[in-house]
Amino acid sequence: MTSRQPSEPHPRQPYQADADDRHDVAIATCEDCGDNFDLANSDPRTRVCAPCWDRSLEAVETAFLDNYAKFGAKAHRTVAEALFRSQALADPDDRKVIGMRIVEEYLNAAQELMALYVALRRRHEQPLLTTFTNFELNAPSVAAFRILTTGRTSDELMRDLQLPTLADVEAARGEIPRKDWRQFAGAVTAVADGIGRVQKVDQGVLLELADGLRQSSALTHKLEWLPDRVMNPDQVALVVLNQRRRVLMTHALAIHEPQLEVFIDAIDKITAASRDLIWLYLHVRDTLALEEQQTDTASGPQRGPQQGQKWGRA
Repeated sequence: MTSRQPSEPHPRQPYQADADDRHDVAIATCEDCGDNFDLANSDPRTRVCAPCWDRSLEAVETAFLDNYAKFGAKAHRTVAEALFRSQALADPDDRKVIGMRIVEEYLNAAQELMALYVALRRRHEQPLLTTFTNFELNAPSVAAFRILTTGRTSDELMRDLQLPTLADVEAARGEIPRKDWRQFAGAVTAVADGIGRVQKVDQGVLLELADGLRQSSALTHKLEWLPDRVMNPDQVALVVLNQRRRVLMTHALAIHEPQLEVFIDAIDKITAASRDLIWLYLHVRDTLALEEQQTDTASGPQRGPQQGQKWGRA
């Protein structure tokens, strides 16, 4: 009988520089470039070094964003609208549960738009996928997002991301096809509208909802069983037990139809902003790459030296 080979290659054994050394280093060989790298702070099954890992993420960035725009971002709106329609056939208690799930889709959509904004803003520092997938909705991240976006005009938001502003789009009216011009203008406006809908919800309420949904393992439609707690008939509550503080917390939310319609509209605006933000980024990036290629191969003076600035080049 032949012994089975392990399904994953193992890194080299730790380098024993000194039997008394308490800080031996685990060395592995990168499968992509062949260089040795230190496994400190990494899973011992890691196969590639950090630079090769970043390059692999950058290689799939376009495909990831394109698929996310067509499916991932749209999914929140699709689910929320399906849940909203299902309320017509649900009993009162079921409608509360459905309403809570619609709110959860709003929070997911808001988190992903914030993550996308921060990831695009930091794209020159680390791979976009790294920032986007590691983003968490918490007090520091929400506060940072609001500092970056609160009180800013549409043009200021776009300039912060090094993307075309409405002024840039207007200036290019005679240089690009009318259809493209209208799509650019609509996308810039949609991004600002989506960010505005995230800002519209008070920071404390946003975090309270997020923490409640993340920590709670129970929903309740009544609170009379708790001392000094009351809840309106159109509300549902999340129950959170904080064992360390010895506190039983409840997060109540109104889920009547008019309120849910507000959330549905917000989800629509936010997911549209995510899709249009991705479209702007990919379109401008490809345009600038084509211009650089043409500049490198062309002889004589550069063509259109202001075009790069017009579409958001730093």
